[in-house]
Amino acid sequence: MTSKFSRSLFFLLLANLIFYNNSFSQADTQIYNIEGEEYIYSKPGSFDFLLKTPNNFVNFGSNMFNKEYTLTNILIGTSTAFLIATDQSIYDQTSKWGRAWGIGNGDNTKDIITIGGYPFFRGPTDWGSAIYFIGDGWTHLSLGLSFLTAGLINNDNRALQTASQIAQGMVAVGITTQVLKHITGRETPSRATQSGGIWRFFPNQKDYHEKVPKYDAFPSGHLATAMMTLTVIAKNYEGYTWIRPVGYGLLTLLSFQMVNNGVHWMSDYPLALGIGYLFGKLIVDNGRRKINRTSEKDKFNFQINPSIGINNYFGLSFTLSN
Repeated sequence: MTSKFSRSLFFLLLANLIFYNNSFSQADTQIYNIEGEEYIYSKPGSFDFLLKTPNNFVNFGSNMFNKEYTLTNILIGTSTAFLIATDQSIYDQTSKWGRAWGIGNGDNTKDIITIGGYPFFRGPTDWGSAIYFIGDGWTHLSLGLSFLTAGLINNDNRALQTASQIAQGMVAVGITTQVLKHITGRETPSRATQSGGIWRFFPNQKDYHEKVPKYDAFPSGHLATAMMTLTVIAKNYEGYTWIRPVGYGLLTLLSFQMVNNGVHWMSDYPLALGIGYLFGKLIVDNGRRKINRTSEKDKFNFQINPSIGINNYFGLSFTLSN
């Protein structure tokens, strides 16, 4: 695992420990009306983001090849193949645009806070690195902590679930993309030794950790995590119609800058978007329960009860209701 991923996981653990003693004050379940549909949101457990990880992987594996996603999988495969063939020209043109627009072609994030010589917070220093920071773990962690804080203050299970689901997604997406990176071993554009970068499948892991940019382009962990975070927030807050347009705009900027600064090829994106979306959708679906009022109304209730009639005769009464 990369140091960024390990650091994000550490802070997720720390945040849960800080807020653990307050979480029990929430109501066990709350009902929310979302775009005309009612959902039950339960209070999340403090460590659901870890305890639910195995189940999230099982759900992901069992759903990724469902008929529902057949067309999506075909689009991911064909677009990836097409973009691989055009990656070098896209990278060259994007770099030219970046220079023309005054956006740096390098990673200009710097260690802003260090503790004991260890980088605690690495932040942006210019427009290019600020755009790149959209996909940083600190961004998603901050969003998660914001929902966690709001949920505790306002006694809001939906906000708490959103925080927990973002944390779950960070773990699930982080592990998934890291495994794929360690399998595919693709060169990043800035370190490419041939047009489009070399793919070194199942690389030597010692070499991988010594020269990470030589192997870790495919797929984009930054974009996958950003897509997951956007999906979780948008699905939980469907009534806020601005979330998706703003979110997709930010993802577009992030995608441009990661090619511009030589971190990713364009073909690293389709699979990343698919991973992020599916994990986000499944995690949200498993974090709430839809109330089907229509089916409940359609059910008939048939009852038989003892009764006393005229002249004290005993009998039975029948009741049919819906």
